Formats: sequence, C-alpha cells, structure tokens
Amino acid sequence: MATASRVSVQEYLESDYEPECELVGGALLPKPMGTLEHMEMERWLERLLERYEQKGLGRTVRELSIRHGDDVRVPDVAFVPPGARFEGGILMDPPLLCVEILSPSQRPSELFAKCEIYHAWGVPYCWVVDSIGKLAWEYHRDAPVRLVSGGDSLRAGEMQIGIGELFRQG
Repeated sequence: MATASRVSVQEYLESDYEPECELVGGALLPKPMGTLEHMEMERWLERLLERYEQKGLGRTVRELSIRHGDDVRVPDVAFVPPGARFEGGILMDPPLLCVEILSPSQRPSELFAKCEIYHAWGVPYCWVVDSIGKLAWEYHRDAPVRLVSGGDSLRAGEMQIGIGELFRQG
C-alpha cells in the first residue's frame, strides 16, 4: 500500500527506509515483511544459480535496487549479466532474471503485475515462487504466465532449475 509521502528519486536514493520501500511514480511502496521461509528461499535460489555464475553468465544478487527512470524496484533475487551498469550501487541496466517470492500478505497476481513492469524495463525472464505452497511460475517477456509443475524446470535463457530441486524434493 502506498504511503502519503511523495519523494524525488534523489531523496529516495539518499535515504534509508524501514521497512524497505520501492519508489514508483514518486510514491513510496513498502515491501512486505519477509518470513523465515521467504529468506530461506532467497538464499537457496542464490545457491542454485551459483552454477551459472561459475559459467560466466552473470551474478546472483538479493534485494538489489534496480532503477528505471525515476522508479526504483527491488526484486527478491536477480541475475545480473556481466557488464551491467551500476551507479552508486544501484543497477541501471535490466537484469537477465528477476525472481519474486510470494509473502503471506501478497497475491500471485500482484507479483505477475510487477513482472510486467520488469518486462517493460527490458527484463526478459521472471519467476514467481510460493515457498510455502510449493508453487512456481515463469513469466517470460512476450509469453503468458506458466505454472511450472513437478517434473519440469523453471527456465531463463541458458539457466534452469528443476521444481524438485527448488523445493528440495528427491
């Protein structure tokens, strides 16, 4: 839910917000408070994507601010290609992949809408993960949202993670 505060991108970048906020159209949007399951999934995804870092495809980051114009979003996990441009620690170029992990106060549709924003910013791949319900969707630019089932894998270009591996089954 948006707060009544309106801030410039400069003010946003010079401030710390508790809870963490995103900046959209001059409005501060607080990020939902993470749960233990949420934080554990972030760490696990970071480990699973490490093999693609070792192949030189990029690097995995958690809770990194991404700026597009005067808006700043903070995906739970992002995979950043080599040579991506940063200014003041803020990612200025689109990552290859953004991952949003569902919090108890969110609906999947909210995160799909966020993926559409990432797509408009040039992000080709998005995953939405429900770590409690053990569900995962991929939402690629110019493709419909797809629920990824048991024996299948989430894909993002050359990267893939099996659903069983994601939810530590088998």
